[in-house]
Amino acid sequence: MKKNLVPILAAALSLTWLLSASPANAADKSEAVPTEVSDALHATSVKAKLIDKLGVDALRITVSVAGETATLTGEVAKSPSQGLAEQVALSVKGITKVDNKVTVKEAVGPVAASEASVKNVALEMKVKGILLTEIGTNALKIEVEVVDGVVSLRGKLDNPETSKAAIEKTRSIKGVKKVVNLLN
Repeated sequence: MKKNLVPILAAALSLTWLLSASPANAADKSEAVPTEVSDALHATSVKAKLIDKLGVDALRITVSVAGETATLTGEVAKSPSQGLAEQVALSVKGITKVDNKVTVKEAVGPVAASEASVKNVALEMKVKGILLTEIGTNALKIEVEVVDGVVSLRGKLDNPETSKAAIEKTRSIKGVKKVVNLLN
């Protein structure tokens, strides 16, 4: 069991860079960050920190943010993770209230999520965070999917230059092996 945790924790720790890309840091730029981008950055930061602290148990938690309130939904396999999820969310700068709707559903048999799943989600959070920071509200129109380092970007953007910027930025991210452009 301990052998399996080391790679998972290593993948989760690779997300710590994202925690420094908080909405507050993005707001230091010359223009104000739109509320929807700020909320999405907060949600991404909370999810990244959940993965960092809870590992595999965080994969089935969904995070949404409205203002200073984070809403957590989904299931965890370990009872302590339920309460810890709330504490982790509150530790993210800008989150002052948590609506914790996470339930405990004890895992039957081996845990379904694997090291690869954690790595995929970690890279997905990294890509989403960088796109939100770099292209702002347009990033909210992009669906990001990661499988073994291959990142698929789907969505409809109004400006071809924005699509090009999203693809180039994604290609430059460490851990991205290939970008599949499904942007219209």
